[in-house]
Amino acid sequence: MKYKNFIVVEGIDGAGKSTICDYIINLLNKLHIFNIIKIHEPGSTPIAEKLRKIIKFSKEEFFSYKTELLLIYAARLQLLDNIIRPNINKNWILSDRYDLSTYAYQIGGRSINKRNIIFLQKFIKNDIKPNITIYLDVNPLIAIQRIQSKIKDRIEKESITFFSKVRNFYIKMVKKDKTIKFIDANKDLKYVKSAVKNIILKLINI
Repeated sequence: MKYKNFIVVEGIDGAGKSTICDYIINLLNKLHIFNIIKIHEPGSTPIAEKLRKIIKFSKEEFFSYKTELLLIYAARLQLLDNIIRPNINKNWILSDRYDLSTYAYQIGGRSINKRNIIFLQKFIKNDIKPNITIYLDVNPLIAIQRIQSKIKDRIEKESITFFSKVRNFYIKMVKKDKTIKFIDANKDLKYVKSAVKNIILKLINI
């Protein structure tokens, strides 16, 4: 089921998701919408945050892609049961990443069979879908330059080839799903914010 008050911001690392999430909150506040819960994936609950640290910062020499996938879904289950389901009918929920990231990174980037992900989706009974997903598209070369100065986590250290595969999968999904709104995040922040604003205003019928 899709919910009008559920917004997701997507894109590869370095696309500017955190900045745009903060902008959306400020925009909604200006429109007198204050009951907003901001979340991020993986994470946002005590258990999910611990899993996030493992996923992003584990120094174990061999980290199986299957292990990564299972940890992501364990974290999502905690998020669904403890935050999304109890609040979806009474608050706005803004998420930095959600299902689309899993498809793009795990199928596109890791080449995991789609059937495994569909099975896990059903296993955790993930039937809550955003009405709008804002996809910030950026060239991986530009994205990597943007995060060059920060301490990179395990995933951010992946190759250009990996992020290119992830980006290509995102674009493939955009073409299939009209609820995913494409924004050229290679352009300046003023342009991106303007495009996001138009999407949000249309969503709430202003």
